[in-house]
Amino acid sequence: MLPLLRIHFFGLVSFSVFFFSVSLSGESSQVLEKIKKTKTLTVSVNEFYDPFYIENPNPNFPGLDVELAQEYAKFLDVDLKIIPLRTFDQHARMLEKGDTQIAMAGISSSINRFRDVYFTDPYLISTPAALVNRTALPPEREGQIVTVQLFRNLNDLTNITGISYSVLANSSNHLFLRDAFPKAQIFSYFTNEAALNELKKNNVNAFVADSFYIQALLQKDSSLRANYLPILGVVQEDHISMATARRDVEFLYNLNFFIKELKRTGKIQILINKYFKSNQWVKKE
Repeated sequence: MLPLLRIHFFGLVSFSVFFFSVSLSGESSQVLEKIKKTKTLTVSVNEFYDPFYIENPNPNFPGLDVELAQEYAKFLDVDLKIIPLRTFDQHARMLEKGDTQIAMAGISSSINRFRDVYFTDPYLISTPAALVNRTALPPEREGQIVTVQLFRNLNDLTNITGISYSVLANSSNHLFLRDAFPKAQIFSYFTNEAALNELKKNNVNAFVADSFYIQALLQKDSSLRANYLPILGVVQEDHISMATARRDVEFLYNLNFFIKELKRTGKIQILINKYFKSNQWVKKE
């Protein structure tokens, strides 16, 4: 059994009561009523995507998505139960069966996934990004002072020939690569870890993943910068959203209000800085 975390709620009480009892349509949310009755919010997270969820974390660094779930439990004044899962299909099935109320798992929304779940407004915006072997890039001209970064986003690699890519199979980053680099060698793998290892073994020149994944890698191992150039500029918006079951629009409205408040008050930016601009969450071996 996973432990229940009792969260004491100190703010936004009136909003919580309001959203439990009032609906724009005049009907109460069944999901919210269940949470209110059981006094428990059940959230699934991604088991293998630190720092969104961190197994056996450092004190006060449970993961960005876990902290969001804790904030929402405070918002509703209920207990929190966290369930780590591995795949999107598992998240969708748990939501459909009612075993969870939200999937907070660093999930990118898409039309295909919308067939199985509803998505909230994004709480983070990501983009396809990369680590590129520096030896595969043209050298800087000697004697010149470089004031402009030559490779800001993946599109800047369009005119560089001979670069091969590794990427997670069937991900939004994989689809982007196939569209943006139709003539390039693109090798796909079942996990990001396997794709990254191909870069480290010099079997490819570039590893492509979402920008938050790349930033997390750099926090875990800053020495990567010596051999690989991080390319993090925006080429397309990938919306990282929460997912809910496809049946309760009122609950979705409640979550969207919560996300809007986190953005307005700067809480989201605080969490971004905590996990992607610091390595205090990284566990020491």
